[in-house]
Amino acid sequence: MSTFSDAPGDRSRTTPTNSSDRTLGPLVLDGYLSREELAQQLDVNTRTIDRWESLGQGPPRVAIGRTILYKLDSVRDWLASRETLPIALRRSRDLTGVKPRPRSRFK
Repeated sequence: MSTFSDAPGDRSRTTPTNSSDRTLGPLVLDGYLSREELAQQLDVNTRTIDRWESLGQGPPRVAIGRTILYKLDSVRDWLASRETLPIALRRSRDLTGVKPRPRSRFK
């Protein structure tokens, strides 16, 4: 699985000068991921991101026309908010001392 980097893609522009290329610096969209880049980083299909969006479960997004972008810091915050304890630890932290009843398949 890939890890996030502060530079998701090389979005710096260069313009040719007389003898060498000169970097103009970061672009306005540095720090933003496209839907495809986000899917690649999370190792999911772009349709999964679309589904999360329709269910209101995905990371915050910015829409510019038909272009959807995700701020890298917001994606990191969203990932942190989804952090959970493993099931065994959740059960051991149950302070009531009562073991949870198994759920019935029928209601």
